[in-house]
Amino acid sequence: MGKYSFVLSDTLYKQYYLFKEHQDYDKDIILHLLKFRCGEFLTNTRQLDDIGIGDRVSKSLYDSLKYARLTKQTLEELARKTDYKLILCDDRTDYPYVNIMSDQISSHITGCFYRNAHRDKAIRHIRALCQDAKKICLYDQYLNACKDVLKLILPNKKVELVYHSKHLNDSAVADLQKYNPQWSFSLDDSLLTHHDRYIVIDNKMEIILSSGFMYLELTGKELTYVVRPVQENRLLVNG
Repeated sequence: MGKYSFVLSDTLYKQYYLFKEHQDYDKDIILHLLKFRCGEFLTNTRQLDDIGIGDRVSKSLYDSLKYARLTKQTLEELARKTDYKLILCDDRTDYPYVNIMSDQISSHITGCFYRNAHRDKAIRHIRALCQDAKKICLYDQYLNACKDVLKLILPNKKVELVYHSKHLNDSAVADLQKYNPQWSFSLDDSLLTHHDRYIVIDNKMEIILSSGFMYLELTGKELTYVVRPVQENRLLVNG
């Protein structure tokens, strides 16, 4: 996992700054925000200036942001540089924003979508998590029926996709390679048997799908997914 977990909206970053400086802050916001604290929050000089604290934060922080060229990016652009590709806020729920006060995505980085609920936010989140991957392991016994979902979530770039022969047949692989010739497929029948459906990204982050890949597109069943760092490689026999 990287250094930065999330980006904060201007309102939340201002409150977080006031909290760290032991000044007057919104206790309710901070109580909810600290549930998401896992790694550092990413900011830039533009945000610090916009919320009026550019000249109040430490010079070393401000200069380090300038040196790292974290200066003019929008919050959406900053979010792409974080592990979870999300912006925490208190007033929006459209991707990539997560309302810390009430949202389908929780502080455990768990997305929960009820039956008949649109899954666009889940698709966009998972696609963003896969965006910079070099190697993605796909584990779902029904992958053959999920080609359209894979086309929605996999990045449009060179990436190695690892799969089990019982999950994805030659015809499906050929169809996906025709759709995106940049994708390469690696057959690995040593993948261990699991009930859950997984996406493992560069052996660093895993996404667990309760109802399977197909329910990222279909809404007939509830869908829950969990995003977390890989503690151990539970899919590959040799790690």
